[in-house]
Amino acid sequence: IEKIYALPRFNRGETLEPVRALLRALHDPQDALRFVHVAGTNGKGSISTMVAAVLQAAGQRVGLYTSPYINDFCERFRIQDIPVNATRFARAAKRVFDALHKLPCAHQLSQFDVVTAIGFVIFAEEGCDTVVLECGLGGRLDATNVIPPPAVAVIGNIGFDHTDLLGDSISAITTEKCGIVKRGTGAMICAPQDYPEATRVAESYAVKMGVPCVTIQNGYTIEKCVLGALEFTYRGKHYTSSLAAAYQAKNAAAALETVFALRAQGSSIPDAAIEYGLSHAFIPARLELASLFPHVLLDGAHNPDGIRALRDSIERLVPQFERLYCIIGMLEDKSPKDTLANFFASPILQEKLAGIMAVTPNSPRACPAEQLSSLLADMTKAPVIPCPSAQEAAGRVISQMQGKDLLLCFGSLYMMGELRGAIMKRYTRR
Repeated sequence: IEKIYALPRFNRGETLEPVRALLRALHDPQDALRFVHVAGTNGKGSISTMVAAVLQAAGQRVGLYTSPYINDFCERFRIQDIPVNATRFARAAKRVFDALHKLPCAHQLSQFDVVTAIGFVIFAEEGCDTVVLECGLGGRLDATNVIPPPAVAVIGNIGFDHTDLLGDSISAITTEKCGIVKRGTGAMICAPQDYPEATRVAESYAVKMGVPCVTIQNGYTIEKCVLGALEFTYRGKHYTSSLAAAYQAKNAAAALETVFALRAQGSSIPDAAIEYGLSHAFIPARLELASLFPHVLLDGAHNPDGIRALRDSIERLVPQFERLYCIIGMLEDKSPKDTLANFFASPILQEKLAGIMAVTPNSPRACPAEQLSSLLADMTKAPVIPCPSAQEAAGRVISQMQGKDLLLCFGSLYMMGELRGAIMKRYTRR
């Protein structure tokens, strides 16, 4: 892990040839695998997790590659929903670094490039039937895009994030994300979009590549959204998801269409496997109920569209509580002032808000707690207090909470690991 972090964080060029050179030195492990490839700004981790859970329930040996991790680096590589152990990871990493050191282009490879190569080695050696592969950043020039044409390419919800790298318009960002759709791709699924332009660009790209495309614009209805569970209908059929946020209905619709596309290609996926997979899929810090007594929710929303979707879910939940407390940590390059304005624009939440703790996430890119506190103080009348650590903030808030209070912790995923460990060690979800 130290060797990985010693590499450049970004090394974005206009070619994937350095990644391909590394994989050729490893005998192209990705060529032995079948993929579901998932890109998008928000929701791609949830879609990936749901699809993997359904395929596993259908009896397949499933690899799942996601980023970032919450508590342990090896969470990024899951087989049958279990992170690979440290020994397995280290063995694959050694193979990759041994090959890397012999390459003339080694200096052109980033952390994510190398981690992706490690994932391909692990999944190939473990004989996975299907790998659900989440893009890191973008699509066209993402390290994951060295794979053969996938069985299904999924474009999740597109929003504004990493605009310095992907473009400053929805059209430009969508075009970059759609770069995962190659000629020969079995099917393309376009998730429900907040911006009509994203749908238009995705559909045009599919036509250009000659790939059959399913665009989801409606067809889903939220029936019930409560702590720990979401009930919805899609195409007239009732489903339950353990990923409980209201926005997960859109992601579940995309996951369902992905599964239907795999069925059409010959995969045996019974209805019972679909229902079981959706109801048991789990991803931490996606409106996660970390504790039931006291009521604590964790969510890694950190960009404008993600925060807006979180706000919509909390507005559905907060009427059943007396007071709302928040712990918030943000990265400075996520435009915290503009991003958080989406959350505090809600009169319902402002009415319930009793206090906020602003913390500094464990990242060199963190927005300092004092600076974040000043920004938040201009957005709400509730008291805002800076705190040096997320763990200390949780202890201070929970000590004053009563039975009908709710604590929402959201923002940077760098903060989630610390909070999740502290809360779940001390309190119980059920």
